[in-house]
Amino acid sequence: MTVEAFTDEERLVLEFFEHWEERDIEAIVGYFAADGSYIDMPLPPRRGTDAIRAYLTEIFGAFTVKIETLAMASRGETVFTERIDYLIRDGHPTVDLPVTGVMEIRDGKIAAWRDYLDLKTVEAGLAVSYDASADETDTVSVRNV
Repeated sequence: MTVEAFTDEERLVLEFFEHWEERDIEAIVGYFAADGSYIDMPLPPRRGTDAIRAYLTEIFGAFTVKIETLAMASRGETVFTERIDYLIRDGHPTVDLPVTGVMEIRDGKIAAWRDYLDLKTVEAGLAVSYDASADETDTVSVRNV
């Protein structure tokens, strides 16, 4: 399914998603404001590009992500997406993860990104475990189970 972008903010979000399958951490981090935040609910938020980079390094060390945007809407600088994130790990079936995301764009950068997903679907499908009790200063590690 191809979603059309109608605003600069929507175009930025779709361009941003293209970098995920490539595992291009520096390109992904480059879309964030220096003080930007990223949270996969129910995990703690990552604030600032260093924390986001560390989190992405953990993710991409465990699996690849291909993002399919099903629907998108925006109001002002806030962009909402409905997606299927395909989580791909060697030796495991692909996990089709339904996700709803909200991004706040400020001065052409992602100031805040909140994704709402079922963490148990990720853990069961990829045979990994997250420590959701960590606070935002901790590095959330992805562990094999």
